[in-house]
Amino acid sequence: MIVSETSSNQASEHNQSKVLKPDTVQQSLSSDAFVQETALKVETGDEWQRLSLISILYFTIRNFTTSAQVLIYTIPALAISFNIWDNLLSPEVLIGAGILFLSTSGSGVISFLMYKFRVHNQHVEIHHGVFQRRYTNLPLWRIQNVKIERPFYYRPFGYALVVLDTAGSGKEEAKIVAVPEDYAEALKKQVLYEKAQFDEGALNGLGDEVISDGQSSSFPTQTTRAETIDASHSNEEVLNRRSVKDIIIHGITNNRVWIILGAAAPFYDDVFGVVSEWLADKGLQLNQLVGEQTVAWWQFGLYAFVVLMMLMALVALLSVGGALFTFYGYTLSRSGDRYIRRSGLLNKLEVSMRASRIQMITAKQDWLDKILKRVNLYFEQNSTAGQQMQELMSPNKLIVPSVTENEAFALSQEVMPGCDLRSRNYQTISKRFITFWLLAGWTLPFIVFFAIGAASSHLDIMLGALVVYGAVALLLTLRWWRWGIAYDNKYVYIRRGRVGVDYQCFEPYKAQQVIVKQSVFMKRRKQATIKFVLASGAVTVPFLPEEYVNKLADSVLFEVESTRKSWM
Repeated sequence: MIVSETSSNQASEHNQSKVLKPDTVQQSLSSDAFVQETALKVETGDEWQRLSLISILYFTIRNFTTSAQVLIYTIPALAISFNIWDNLLSPEVLIGAGILFLSTSGSGVISFLMYKFRVHNQHVEIHHGVFQRRYTNLPLWRIQNVKIERPFYYRPFGYALVVLDTAGSGKEEAKIVAVPEDYAEALKKQVLYEKAQFDEGALNGLGDEVISDGQSSSFPTQTTRAETIDASHSNEEVLNRRSVKDIIIHGITNNRVWIILGAAAPFYDDVFGVVSEWLADKGLQLNQLVGEQTVAWWQFGLYAFVVLMMLMALVALLSVGGALFTFYGYTLSRSGDRYIRRSGLLNKLEVSMRASRIQMITAKQDWLDKILKRVNLYFEQNSTAGQQMQELMSPNKLIVPSVTENEAFALSQEVMPGCDLRSRNYQTISKRFITFWLLAGWTLPFIVFFAIGAASSHLDIMLGALVVYGAVALLLTLRWWRWGIAYDNKYVYIRRGRVGVDYQCFEPYKAQQVIVKQSVFMKRRKQATIKFVLASGAVTVPFLPEEYVNKLADSVLFEVESTRKSWM
């Protein structure tokens, strides 16, 4: 990817622009590369293309979302400084909100005017940015993933958003934010074809010489490969579907609404006041229940339990709603060497991932998942260190939500044949893991608080210190009991967790680094820590026998050196 300040030399060469509309995308007979009767012409020519006017809505909503994310961090400060509810309708707040609305809407129009793209000589070129102008150039054969999004406000007009991702980054590389759906699908097919051609050339030792001077290579199998790609798209195999029941279970077992409740903390006092007034109008005074002996203790406990259940039900409903919004209509399918996920209630999302680029399979079970015998399955590829991606929207992960244990086993076998997450003889870590963390991190605070409680004759402090220390020891014991590693000469398996349990599986030849670490005390006890660095992230297993670690490291490194498989 080339990112630079926009210069005037390229813009001056092609100073004509036009708006891309469905009728301006020419229909033409396909070349030898695509053996079809008719196909959309992906190449846009020398002229730079403008987006459809509907892209203004996309830019405006994106800018509103960005502004809202910034405001979330300022709400607690505003809540502390003054009462938001009393000042919510003040003239100053209304004027500020109006200015913010107008500026955000105006920025959407400006973003539209400053955006242009073209697909020329097998490259995707994009000029975008308002204050910081950027020029992006992506060769089609370097693009690894193509993600097509269909926001709800695009769907009535037949438009889509195309996200292009390359191998060298864990973030989305480029977006063409408003093109006709047919053109988006044609561009996706073209990218997959060019990538297949490039990979074939790499296998034959041609590398970047596969495609040069804007001309396709002339392999003897060119037509055959094109027919294979086109046929694979028309004969897509669905591997898994998620019903509404499955999505509801996922929403209940994977509750993320606590983030919303935490952000609403500054308003709790005001909400409690509103609720108290509403209950008072109904003849129920909370202060009477607490301060006076008007009801028996068991009745008050029953009231509290009912209120707690109502709140938990509300939280569960919010979580289920979020799951339905994200995963409604979920399908996981295979097309050739790619896995494709499609889902979404209002915004239709499509994520594609090549099978060879899947670095790791992760199966996660929280405590409630274990009770219901459900698994959240992740197929992970490259990621960028230090960058936090939303796992549901990330182009670097495919999640299959709340599958049964048998479905998780079958899907893992589909992606990595012979992978068996269920029946492994794991080498567990040493019990010294428990004593190390108790002594290093928790014993001193426990002694301090216990001594303070004993000196001040506060039995509650002493009891609290004992309870916390015991709970920590229990969690460390559970973590030690679950943490282990196994190797069957084909895959490396890692198991870990506290209350729940997670399983990870990866092929040894995809390891980029193998790090063996030993402290002075670990060396004395003949123990070591092993760390595997993959494109999807690092995995560490501590407190293993030194002999086992050295043997495992040698085996993995031998696979890396001898296999020489490409997974890009």
